Amino acid sequence: MIKDFVDSISIDREEVLRYLEYKGQDIDNNLIEIIEECRNITKDRINPRYTFRVYSIKQKYKGIIELEGTNLILESNDLYEILKDCNECILMAATLGINIEKDIKKYSCTELTKGIIIDSCATTAIEEVCDRVQNEIENNILKNGQYLTFRYSPGYGDLSIEKNTEILTILNGQKEIGLTITNSGIMIPRKSVIAIIGITDKKVEQDKTSCSTCKNKSKCKFKKGVNSCGN
Repeated sequence: MIKDFVDSISIDREEVLRYLEYKGQDIDNNLIEIIEECRNITKDRINPRYTFRVYSIKQKYKGIIELEGTNLILESNDLYEILKDCNECILMAATLGINIEKDIKKYSCTELTKGIIIDSCATTAIEEVCDRVQNEIENNILKNGQYLTFRYSPGYGDLSIEKNTEILTILNGQKEIGLTITNSGIMIPRKSVIAIIGITDKKVEQDKTSCSTCKNKSKCKFKKGVNSCGN
């Protein structure tokens, strides 16, 4: 399944400020205007696309999850805790496309402030795309009495970032949405996300994007409040 859209991505200003590490300090009108300009530049340049597939969980035991119809083995105690009440899960990949990457590089060389702000706008945008994926799944895929866990990406907690490559191969991500991964593990385009989301019959009380199980939560400068973060 593949989707693309642009108009519905708002690039929330408060989220942009969070990624800029805004802590309540005064912002002058000139900077506010630059942020608004960068939000508009980002909206014009992104080409959001995503793909996801639903898989039955073949078996899971402490720290190990295997998916039906794949050779993927996910070794993670953190992910096991997320999926322990799930019989199915979703593998997803999303990207903003290459044009915004070019703009970030261009402005970083010519107008550094704009480069930094556009980078934060793009980070906000890719998170909005991921939220849209979950909303689509909730509205069109889930059956009555089913719920989603929050999404969990390789590289967070104890799930190896190397699993991104395997997941992308399973999703045929290069052909479907133009996403590739270098030998060193960097996603191209850089503003991209690969994640796993569980489907469960038990209502999930915490925020779908909660950081509460992430081992990086104590030192993450981007987490939202006390319970959740951007991915």
